[in-house]
Amino acid sequence: MKTKWFLLGCLVSFIILILFVFLSIYSLGKLGKKYSKMEITKIKPDSYLHLKLTGEINEYNEYYNIFFRDISLSSHEIIQKINFASNDDNIKGIILEPQFISCGYAVLNEIKQAIKNFRYNGKEVHAYLKIAADKDYLLASAADHIYLNPSASAGIFLSGIGSNILFYKDLFDKIGIKVTVIRAGDYKGGGENYTRTSLSESVRKNIDLLFSNLYDTMIIDLAQDRNCSLEDIKYIYEKRDELFINQELGLKYNLVDELIFKEDLFIRLNITKSRLIPLNKYRISPEIKFTNEEIAVIYTQGEIAPLDFSYDLPNLTSRKLNNILDKLQKDKDVKAIVLRINSPGGSALESEIIYDKILKLQQTKPVVISMSNVAASGGYYISAPGDFIFADPYTITGSIGVYALLFNITQLSEKIGITSDQISKGKYVNALDPFMEPDEKIIESFRGSVESTYNEFKTRVANSRKMSLEDVENIAKGQVWSSKDALNKNLVDDIGMLHNAIFKAAELADLTDYKLRYYPKKKNLLQEILKEQFAMDLMTKLIKKNFQNDLNIVRLVKIFNNIKNDPVQAIMLYEIKN
Repeated sequence: MKTKWFLLGCLVSFIILILFVFLSIYSLGKLGKKYSKMEITKIKPDSYLHLKLTGEINEYNEYYNIFFRDISLSSHEIIQKINFASNDDNIKGIILEPQFISCGYAVLNEIKQAIKNFRYNGKEVHAYLKIAADKDYLLASAADHIYLNPSASAGIFLSGIGSNILFYKDLFDKIGIKVTVIRAGDYKGGGENYTRTSLSESVRKNIDLLFSNLYDTMIIDLAQDRNCSLEDIKYIYEKRDELFINQELGLKYNLVDELIFKEDLFIRLNITKSRLIPLNKYRISPEIKFTNEEIAVIYTQGEIAPLDFSYDLPNLTSRKLNNILDKLQKDKDVKAIVLRINSPGGSALESEIIYDKILKLQQTKPVVISMSNVAASGGYYISAPGDFIFADPYTITGSIGVYALLFNITQLSEKIGITSDQISKGKYVNALDPFMEPDEKIIESFRGSVESTYNEFKTRVANSRKMSLEDVENIAKGQVWSSKDALNKNLVDDIGMLHNAIFKAAELADLTDYKLRYYPKKKNLLQEILKEQFAMDLMTKLIKKNFQNDLNIVRLVKIFNNIKNDPVQAIMLYEIKN
C-alpha cells in the first residue's frame, strides 16, 4: 500500500514539474517576444506624458512583469518618471486621466506632490475626467486645469473619508466558531471583528477622531488646490443635495474649469498621437552622479509575519528585512538609510526582532523613518527606534497595544461531521489546537504573555522616544492617531514626505552629494520560485486569479494563517475604504 502511494506521489510530482517547466518556458518566451518587439519611444518636441491611472497602485513592486499578468506601475515608478519628465526638454506637459484609483492616501499624496513639482518647473498639467471618485479628484486637483466630459453620463462622486468595518460574530456563532480575544489596551480594536457585532464605544470614539483629522486634511488640501474657501468644499461634501455632481454643478462648485470632449482638448493643445507618450512607454535614464556615497531607501511594506512570501498580499518578515539591513551595514558606500514603512503591524515577536536590528544598525549609520499610509501597531514598533521620524499628512500611526486570538472550531467540526482523537505526551501539546476548547489556565497564560508583550512594547517606545512609561501609557492603549496628533504627542518628529526623509538622512550623514539606491532589489518570479524550491503554496498564489470579494474573505484567511502559530499580535485590523 505504501508503495502505491509513493508511486502515485512521484507521478503527481513529475506531472507538476513538467507543467511548471512548460509554463515557465512559455512565459519567458512571451516575455522575450514582448521585449524584442518593444521599441524605444522617440520623444518629439512639445510632447505630453500621458498619466492614465486606474486600479490598484502599489507603492513599490519587488517583481518584474512575468507569469501571466503585467504588474502595473507602482507609485515609486510613476514618481520617478514624472520627476525625470520635469527636466526633459521634449516634454511640454502632462495629461492626467485618473479613474477608479485604488491606493492609500499617503501614496496618492506622493504622486500628487510629484505632479506639483512638475508644474513648479514651468510645465503644464491638464487633468481630464469622465467619471471620478474621491481619490481621482484629489489627484486631479494638482493640475493647472481640470476638464470634464460634457456627456450627461459623466460626473464626479465625492463621498468623504470612512470605512465599512465588517463583523463576523453572528456568522461564527451560526457555523460554530468561537474566538477568544485577550487584549492589552482599552482602545485596541483588534479582535472585535470576531467577538462583537459593532465597535465598542472607546474604539469608535478613537476612530472617529482619526477620521475627522484625515477628513480635515483632505478638505484643506482641496480648498488650497482649487482656490476655494473651506466652507465651499465642506458644503460640497456635507450639504449638497445631489449624489453625483454633473457638468453644470461641477462648474458651479468650481470643481472643474471647462466641459470639453477629450478629442477637442487634444486639438486645442496640438496633441497628436505621436506627441502623447504613455507612461509605461516613457523610458528614463538612471541619474549619473560622480560619487560613491549613497543613501539606501528601503520600502518596508506589508503585514509583519514569520512567513516570508505572499504574492497578492505581501508579508514583511524579519528575515527579509534584516538580511537587507545586514548587507547595508557592511556596505561602506551606504552612509544613511531611509525606511519607508507601510504596515498595519502583525507579529509582536517579528516586530521586536526588527526593532533590535535597527538599534544595532544605528550604531554605525543614521536611520530615518518615512511613514506611508499606515505605520501602526507593529508598524510603529519598528518605526520607534528611528533617529528621526516623518509622518505623511495622511498617515495613520500609533495603535500601541497587543492582543491574542484563540480560534476554536469544535462546534463547527461537530456540525460537519469531523471528529478528533488526540494522543498527547506533554501538558500543552494541544494548547493551540482549534479542535479543542482552551481551558482557563491556557487563557490566563496568554493573558500574562499579552501583558508582558504590551509592557515591552511601551518600554521600547519610551526608550526610543525619550518618554516616561506613564506618558507612553497615556497615548498607547491601542489608540490610533493621525500624523497631526502623533506629532503633538511626540510619536513622530515632523510631518513630511519621502523626499523630506531623504534630505534629513543626508543631513544626519553630513552628505552634500549622494546617490539613491532602492530596496528590496527587483527580481523575477521564476527566481523566487527556484529559491523556494518549487513550493506548492507559492505556485498556487502565482497561478490563481487575483480576487477580493465583498466579505473580505482573502484578508480574513490571511489573518488566520498569520496568527494560527503566532497568536500574540500587534496589528490594526481595519483600513480606510474611501
